[in-house]
Amino acid sequence: MPAPPPPPARFLFWTEEKLRVSDTDMNGHVNNGAIGAFCEAGRAELMLAVAGPPETRAVRMAVARVEIDYLREIHYPGRVRIGTAVARIGRSSITVEQGLFLDEACFATSVGVMVMLDPTTRRPTEMPAALREGFAALAPRAA
Repeated sequence: MPAPPPPPARFLFWTEEKLRVSDTDMNGHVNNGAIGAFCEAGRAELMLAVAGPPETRAVRMAVARVEIDYLREIHYPGRVRIGTAVARIGRSSITVEQGLFLDEACFATSVGVMVMLDPTTRRPTEMPAALREGFAALAPRAA
């Protein structure tokens, strides 16, 4: 049996995106590609909030893995709220959990791994202490 969807209270960090007609597909619902883009928007906003603009960051960040579970279909119009939490902090990576909500109902969840890269070598590098602290402050709340 699958785990129940997370409650909004699990997430400290939030991003909001507007559903567009172009997010829908031939089935009349919001396409899985658009849902992936909502997850990306949440991850990007989190990175911006913790690490600052890409051009001033001590490290670069790249997606190493993303899993998305689609729990129910959604339809245009509306606003999607993306909750993001940092579930794990490694030496050179973080694992983020996300819950995507429409009208307070969770319609998708995601887990993604972001790797810190040295800007010159483009190879994984140890996470700076300031980033580690910033990400640690965004741990998931107990449900």
